[in-house]
Order: sequence, then C-alpha cells, then structure tokens
Amino acid sequence: MNPAPHNPAPREKSIWPMFAGAFVLFALFALGVLWMLRSGDPASYDEEAIRAKERYDILAKIREENKTLTTGYRWADQAKGLVRLPIDRAMELTVANLAAQGEPRPANPIDLTIPLGSAVKPGGLAAAQPTPPPFNAPEPAAPAMPATPAPSPETPAAP
Repeated sequence: MNPAPHNPAPREKSIWPMFAGAFVLFALFALGVLWMLRSGDPASYDEEAIRAKERYDILAKIREENKTLTTGYRWADQAKGLVRLPIDRAMELTVANLAAQGEPRPANPIDLTIPLGSAVKPGGLAAAQPTPPPFNAPEPAAPAMPATPAPSPETPAAP
C-alpha cells in the first residue's frame, strides 16, 4: 500500500468577512473620535483661541491707557510745569498760536538768483552742477566701398 498524500481541492475563501470586520473597526474608530470631539470644550484646548483672547485683552488694555492719556488733563512733570492736555484742546491752542503769528514765512531766506531746479544746500547756497555736453547728431556714415553694378550675364566679359 502506497500512502498518497491526501490533497483535497483548495477551498475558496471569501473576503467579505474581512471587509465587514474592517468596516466595523472603522465605524468604531469614527464614533470614538466624534465622542472625544463633542465631550470637551473646543475653546479649552484650542491654542489659537487662547492666544486670540490674550491679544484681545492686551489690545483693550492699550486702548484704555491711550484713552486716559489723550482725553484728560494731568501733570506730565509738575517740577518742570509740563501738563498733558486732551488732543482736541491742544489742536485749538496750536491753531490760535499760529493765527497770532500772522502770515507764514519761510524757514530760510529765499535767494531769487538761484535758478529753479538747482540743488540748494542748507543755508541757501547753490551747489555746483555739471553742465551736460551739447547734443550733436551723428553724421550719416559714408559707404565703405563705392557701389559698382554687378556684371550682367548678357554682357560679354572684357578680355
């Protein structure tokens, strides 16, 4: 008796249970993520929201400080007699002071002998400006060789 290996026909395996198992695992994972996202307060762990709130608080504090500095009267330096004024009142005083001075006048004397467009140094002295060379149009170039007509094939060549 010869023992022959028993080799039954290969069984076809179905892959549907593997797909069903993967789908169930994916669904469980998605439900877990949704549960984690909904269970907590997003602002409590959102770093950008925390930084935005801090920036807003800092901006509100700066605006409040600027408002107190620009709208109220107070001593800036009592020993020197310097006072802080509201901006509107300071502008009124400046306009009244300029109106009391009369016509506006230039900061430096104006020298009418200096041509317009020249570079003027502080103090009213004109800096030397180089004079550009005059423009001379180039003359048309003469031909290098006189033009001679090319011999035509109908004309016999001279011996």
